[in-house]
Amino acid sequence: MTDRPRAYKTEGVILRRRNIGEADTIFTVFSASLGKFDAIARGVRKARSHMRGHLEPLTRSRLMLARGRSLDVFTQAETIDPYRHLHEDLEQSALGVYCCELIDRFGAENMEQEDVYLLLVDTLAAIDGGAPGHIARYFEVQLLALTGYALRLHGCALCNARLPEEDTLISAPAGGLVCIACRARAGTGRIISVRAVKVLRFASSTTLERFAALRIDPDTEHEVALAIGESLRTALDRDPASARYLEQVRRLTPAAERPMNAEPERLEPADSI
Repeated sequence: MTDRPRAYKTEGVILRRRNIGEADTIFTVFSASLGKFDAIARGVRKARSHMRGHLEPLTRSRLMLARGRSLDVFTQAETIDPYRHLHEDLEQSALGVYCCELIDRFGAENMEQEDVYLLLVDTLAAIDGGAPGHIARYFEVQLLALTGYALRLHGCALCNARLPEEDTLISAPAGGLVCIACRARAGTGRIISVRAVKVLRFASSTTLERFAALRIDPDTEHEVALAIGESLRTALDRDPASARYLEQVRRLTPAAERPMNAEPERLEPADSI
């Protein structure tokens, strides 16, 4: 941050907050040009603060900051997108918190990550617009790819052999799908169905909009979530804290009440795996 001027502007998504003292708050922000950084907002918890409401977690804001000795200081904030519906729905809010935690864990500090930032803001906007919960699978697969942990899904992760259309081992230590011949040296993993393989491949190659339109049965989504979860755990050396909370919230919401696209995308049997 030494090459930035004393005062600078950026836009970013507020990932989380930590209150200190009587009225100050430290916010963690993710920005396209600056990556992840912490900055302090003086007196933001006072009722008369002009920045109050513009620096809430799960908010995309235009920011002005001044460099400080240990932490930069917010001097101005203006909301770009409040993701209002996301804040009003418990499951959507939990999903947004989960995505922000993954960004917090994977995001590079003080380093440009425009592609990761666009993935985050596009995903939050989709959730805010009522996208189904399985949009998280797209976010996870794309985030792993953008941060150097791309899953090998179109050939054996260990020998690059072509994979037949059958239930297949996915191994987090190996970095993706593994053929039968390599299973013994793949380390831990789980066998997933042909359908789950197709969903993973579709998530890695399609757009967010098309994946959101995909109709996935609950069992397949659970398979995919477990498979990606093991890859996230291997990359982070821990489970995301909000993952369990998200699962608990989803159990409270009957599947019939969740958003479902009227014209779902379909994965045809001809799609090769």
